[in-house]
Amino acid sequence: MKNKTYMKASLREIFYSKGRFIAIVLIILLGTLLYVGIKATGPILNHSASRYVDRQELSNLQIISTGGLTDTDEKLAADIPHAEAESGYQLFYADSEKNQVVKLYSYNQDDQQNQLIVKSGHLPRAENEIVLDEKAQAEGYRLKQTYQIDQPDQLTRKKFKIVGFVQSPIYTSTDERGLSNIGNGGVDFFAYLPEKNFSSEIKSVIYLRFDNVKGLETFGKDYEEKMDENINQVEKLFADRSKERGAEIRESAEKELQPKKSEINENLAKLEAGQKELDQGKAQLQQQAASLPTGNPQLEEAQQSLETQQKELTANREKLISAQQQIKDSEETIAELKEPSYTYDQRAENPGFQEYGDLSERIAAIANVFPVFFFFIAALITFTTMTRMVEENRREIGTLKALGYSRFEIAIKYIIYAVSAATLGIVLGSVIGINTLPRLVFELSSDRYNFPGVEAFYLARPIIQAAIAFLFASLGAALLVLLRELHEKPAELLQPKAPKPGKRIFLERITPIWSRLSFNQKVSYRNLLRYKSRMIMAVIGIAGCAALMVAGVGLRDSLSSVGAKQFGPIIDYQGIVTLDDQPDTSAVKKIFAETPQITDQLAMLNQTIELKEKGQANQKLTMMVPSDRQAFKKYVHLKDQGKRFSLTDDGAVITEKIAEMFQLKKGSTLTVYDEDQGSFKVTISHITENYLGNFLYLSKDYYQKARGEDFVANSYLLKSQDMSQTAEKKLAQQLLSSEQVTNTSFMSTQIDAQEHSMDNLDGIVWIFVVLSGLLAFIVLYNLTNINVSERLRELSTIKVLGFYDREVTSYIFRENVVFTLLGIICGYGLGIGLTKFILDQASMESIIFPLVIRPGAYLISGGLTILFTVIVMATTHFRLRNINMIDALKSNE
Repeated sequence: MKNKTYMKASLREIFYSKGRFIAIVLIILLGTLLYVGIKATGPILNHSASRYVDRQELSNLQIISTGGLTDTDEKLAADIPHAEAESGYQLFYADSEKNQVVKLYSYNQDDQQNQLIVKSGHLPRAENEIVLDEKAQAEGYRLKQTYQIDQPDQLTRKKFKIVGFVQSPIYTSTDERGLSNIGNGGVDFFAYLPEKNFSSEIKSVIYLRFDNVKGLETFGKDYEEKMDENINQVEKLFADRSKERGAEIRESAEKELQPKKSEINENLAKLEAGQKELDQGKAQLQQQAASLPTGNPQLEEAQQSLETQQKELTANREKLISAQQQIKDSEETIAELKEPSYTYDQRAENPGFQEYGDLSERIAAIANVFPVFFFFIAALITFTTMTRMVEENRREIGTLKALGYSRFEIAIKYIIYAVSAATLGIVLGSVIGINTLPRLVFELSSDRYNFPGVEAFYLARPIIQAAIAFLFASLGAALLVLLRELHEKPAELLQPKAPKPGKRIFLERITPIWSRLSFNQKVSYRNLLRYKSRMIMAVIGIAGCAALMVAGVGLRDSLSSVGAKQFGPIIDYQGIVTLDDQPDTSAVKKIFAETPQITDQLAMLNQTIELKEKGQANQKLTMMVPSDRQAFKKYVHLKDQGKRFSLTDDGAVITEKIAEMFQLKKGSTLTVYDEDQGSFKVTISHITENYLGNFLYLSKDYYQKARGEDFVANSYLLKSQDMSQTAEKKLAQQLLSSEQVTNTSFMSTQIDAQEHSMDNLDGIVWIFVVLSGLLAFIVLYNLTNINVSERLRELSTIKVLGFYDREVTSYIFRENVVFTLLGIICGYGLGIGLTKFILDQASMESIIFPLVIRPGAYLISGGLTILFTVIVMATTHFRLRNINMIDALKSNE
């Protein structure tokens, strides 16, 4: 009966202190929601993407060769361990009338990989049917229209009927379609047409799907490690194919030339025979001319005929000699042909695929810091609240102990209270967090990706971590205080704690200030320092929430500032033109001269190089060597701790992220590997500031000295006035049409891509800000509520002494203002440090995020905290008006 009554009293405690109970539940809920939800967002996004590409049988690897792929390549692919191979065609088609570049793929209904998703219509059923990218609908294409492709050398027909619009798992992005080597250098959309329409026997691509990575997360380490093993096996099998294919191409070309060469030689032999006959005819005519009179008409006619024949024979000989020279030139060209290269493209090379993976990585990096800090503040406030609750019940504990209740029986009440609050908060936070945050993040970026949605699932690890932390914060706090209180005797517990003695404060020693303060102000300031622990906890709680809001908005400012810090302050050119092998640079310069927006250009050597070191993953970066190091200063602004410097002839300049990864300093020696794995060494003369990408800069003279070979430019950097997208496309098309250029890329495209990528994180940032603001409100409410509850006798006393309701509220409000202002100031400093720490964690191999916190972050953080303080004090005012002074003053009796 005793225990039953006590259990009822324990449950009644929750009802009587429902405000405090709800506050604890909400704090735990918010902490768990953000921690578990954000921790789960990256894995859930990755898992959902993996399940989607697995359902659509997206190939794990694409083998592409610049020399095409033959039956030999297909047979080799069939022998790759754990792999299913399918071959197909793909080519670029430039529609000059519509200024569009389309990537054409072959469609075979028997193929299993890269399954298309039909958005409208149906897949091709007849040879004259075609399906287009759903993006093509924005260009005005409709079902049942005729689509014409003028590619007579590669396709057997020109006209096709549009029967459907589709999505392809090859394209993750809704907008990006990759680059092309024709037209304006970009792809507008893709199309699939039946394989039988392609006339060539040489295939373009081999798709590989590996059994040993099925079910693995595409963006996970296990998948990457398995794929590295698979690619190594593929590279070993195809190791000799580059040379073999080069020999096949040369042999095939020589076979094509042989009949023409034989024909020319035969015709030349016939000409020589004809010349002999003609010479004999001339000799005979001269003999006859000796015996005939001058002016004989028959003789003149014969001479004219011989002269005409001689002219024809000479003209034919010149044609044959010219053709023979062409054959000779072709033979030399064939002999100098480069061996075709084989590339092995993983899913990450598919347009938009890596960007989606980067989004998940950045969320994961942020999740390692921001939610943990949020979680810490929530746990700290929970701990404080539970501690104060137990301390308030000293007399009740003393009474129960005097009545013979055991320590465990007394503790049960607080265990039930703490476990109930923690369980409710953890369960609700986990369920809401996992089912809302990943979906919300996905919805905020869903217009950028073709994935249908997310498949939420519960991750045990963050839920268990949250449960342990909050059970410790709630239950642990209660038990720690109970252990201390239960060691005291009942008589001591039944007596109220002696109030802390008042002391002179430092401000009292400053007479000019202290003397000008009112009585109420003096009391408030004494109370602040009298209850130091209360002040410290209030300031920590408010500072933590203010810091979270500063960090939330600061993250957005910093992430969105990458492009602004890189393009202009560092990279100050507007385009890069990549040249073909042995180009006619005069033709390219002519186009530059005819384009009024181009103001300057600089010849460069650009190469992709690789750095290798034990214990460190291989890193690729761009090596840039300008033809004129003085002119280079106008195109790239090299900076070391904000100070500008120039390239020198005694060392190389490397960007800071690579220097940090490989622990490089000024004077360090670095071994560099080129695309053919040839190596050379450079000395680092400077480390330069950089935010996007990784670069190694060398002067022309130092390059020739370090490399031991002549400088040969393979690109141009362009400086230009502002160009519209149409003007950029026109210039790119002109340069590609010159057949001297392989690619033209503009910085505007990179800037747009960077902004596009950073926009994906806006949703996450605002989630942080909103939840941090909500936590700040609950923390302020809870701390104020505890403050009032602990001081009911004090507040009742001053009301009895004649203080008006407004003065009683001001008594508390004045303290809260000080707490709030101190918390905001500390929160600003803490927020800057927190933002810097998160950015360091979120930075990747090719991106450094600058620390940029605009004034708006401080205004939002401080403004919301002050607003919440005012709202809390308004609600507190009504509570203080209704204090039962007699009950409060009799409470110690």
